[in-house]
Amino acid sequence: MKIIELAIAGAAGRMGRSLFELAAGDDRFRVVAALESAEHPAAPSAGQWPGHVPLASRLETPCDVLIDFSAPAGTMYWLEECERRGVAMIIGTTGHDEQQAARITAAAQRLAIVRSANFSLGIALLSHLAGRVAAILGQEYDIEIVETHHRHKKDAPSGTALLLLDKVLAATGRSRSDAVFGRQGPSGERPSGQVGVHALRMGEVVGVHEIQFASAAETVTLRHAAHSRKAFAAGALRAAAWVVGRPPGLYCLGDVFADLARAVP
Repeated sequence: MKIIELAIAGAAGRMGRSLFELAAGDDRFRVVAALESAEHPAAPSAGQWPGHVPLASRLETPCDVLIDFSAPAGTMYWLEECERRGVAMIIGTTGHDEQQAARITAAAQRLAIVRSANFSLGIALLSHLAGRVAAILGQEYDIEIVETHHRHKKDAPSGTALLLLDKVLAATGRSRSDAVFGRQGPSGERPSGQVGVHALRMGEVVGVHEIQFASAAETVTLRHAAHSRKAFAAGALRAAAWVVGRPPGLYCLGDVFADLARAVP
């Protein structure tokens, strides 16, 4: 079995460190590049990162796949590097604007890219179930999505909450115009078909996502709580192993976990 040579962008961040920890014990991978912005507090220097990998602000080592958990601007930089080198890419960074998202889509004509707001197995299952439950319960059930993250998170609502929102909207024939992001003031009676999305920021919460479906008589709740960033890191590594050798295209977590989706009727 060929060992996959892996580069990690956003190496000094919380997810970068979790990826290093898991990859170090995974025989499928060898981390060959630890990449971080020169402006990061742990700026690249002559020092060594975990596994004796130099921390650097440029990709100078050949690799098979790059995992990006940096920032939206960082994604654009590493995307250009991967295009130039023909390196597959895993994008876990969230908060991209429409122009950046379009840039990623265009690059996928030349590269194999897996992009997801959340790489955990549990979220892959939750997103699949969210659409199924929404379709079965129908318009008579009000839908509210609530996500909670640590106080340091820079975007709201989370990319995962938006992923779940799009799943329930598509399953019920609705669009983003039917969503409301938080409520304030005299909002009036809840319109039929509206989907509420709410973001909480507090403490060091890794990530909690909850979808509530409520009628006048009952409430059905789907909930996922991440206790460790290792849940996301494990999924990102699974995606990295899956994407190497794939033809160009923009893949999602559902492609990586296709066997899981087929198992759920």
